[in-house]
Amino acid sequence: MTFDSSDPISHLHKVLSELESLARSTAEKAGDGGADLIEQLKGTLAAARSRIKEAEESLQHQAVQGAKTADGFVHEHTWMSIGIAAAIAFLLGALTTRRD
Repeated sequence: MTFDSSDPISHLHKVLSELESLARSTAEKAGDGGADLIEQLKGTLAAARSRIKEAEESLQHQAVQGAKTADGFVHEHTWMSIGIAAAIAFLLGALTTRRD
């Protein structure tokens, strides 16, 4: 398994899937003795999956709200937004073409 730092949520989903797979295979090998422990592990993994889903939904909601706020600002302050974008573009251009 490789870690893709650009998408930590999908990485967490992969880790949970692998842990669930490990729990199933361990339950098959452990028999009755480890069944209670395996069930606890499955419950914990299900709870973790639920919390990750809630966090993902919350982040998505916050991103949408941030985009709406930014859109509203740009519509209310059009010329200021254009000036800020031009200044940032100028600074990025100056930094990337700067010679030592």
